[in-house]
Amino acid sequence: MPPFRDEIEQRAVKTTLTIPKWLDDLAVDQHVNFSHLLQDALKQYLGVRDRV
Repeated sequence: MPPFRDEIEQRAVKTTLTIPKWLDDLAVDQHVNFSHLLQDALKQYLGVRDRV
C-alpha cells in the first residue's frame, strides 16, 4: 500500500482563505498565482521542502 499512500499524499486539496479585497485586487492585477505563492509561503514558514 505505500505507493498508493504516497500518491494520495501528493494529491491537491482545495482550501478556502479570506483576504481583504484591496489585496486581492492588487494580486490579480499582478497575475499572482495564489496556489503557488501559498505553497511556497507555507513551506518556508514550516521549514519544509518538497516531498519527492
